[in-house]
Order: sequence, then C-alpha cells, then structure tokens
Amino acid sequence: MNNILEDVLELKELILETDEYKNYKSSLNKIESNNKVNTLIKDIVSKQKEITNKEYKKVDTSLLEQELDSLYEELNNIKEYSDYIENSILLNNLITNIQNRFEEYFNSLVS
Repeated sequence: MNNILEDVLELKELILETDEYKNYKSSLNKIESNNKVNTLIKDIVSKQKEITNKEYKKVDTSLLEQELDSLYEELNNIKEYSDYIENSILLNNLITNIQNRFEEYFNSLVS
C-alpha cells in the first residue's frame, strides 16, 4: 500500500514538472500581480452582485448587464489574463486525461 501512495506522490511531482503546470503557475503569478486585472475582477464581482440584487427586486438590469459585458471584454483583452485562461485550460485537460485513464483502469479491475 505504501508503494502505491508513494507512486501517487511521484505522479503529483511529475505533474508539477510539466510545461502545462509551469505555464499555468507563471500565468497565475502574472495576473495576481497585475493591478488592472485585479481591479477588473473586483469590478466584475461587484457588478454581478448588483445585478443579482436588482434582479431579486425585479428591477431592470439591462444597462448593468451591458456594463458587465464591457468589463468582461476589457478583461479578456488583457494578454496576461487570456494567457492565464489558456494555460488553465491546458492544465485542466492534462489532469482530466489522467483522471480518465485512472477511471478506465479502475473500471476494468471491477468489470
């Protein structure tokens, strides 16, 4: 059993050494230190809360939704953010593929 757990830790270390993970971490660090990105994200969250509150009160939110769309567009046009999203997707795909292979293997054991 300990060998299996050690192998799992080894797999974790292998994942941490992949380009997908390294690129993801690099992108994450860049957006965390990007004040424009952080401000836009805070503005988006605030606008979402405002929209939800107004929807609950049955108030028209079309103008607020346009403002929110504009904030999203501005955020998506920042290269560091779009790189982060792309690298997140690549890392997620890698992890999903690993999970799927484990699932297939474990399913074959019990079938």
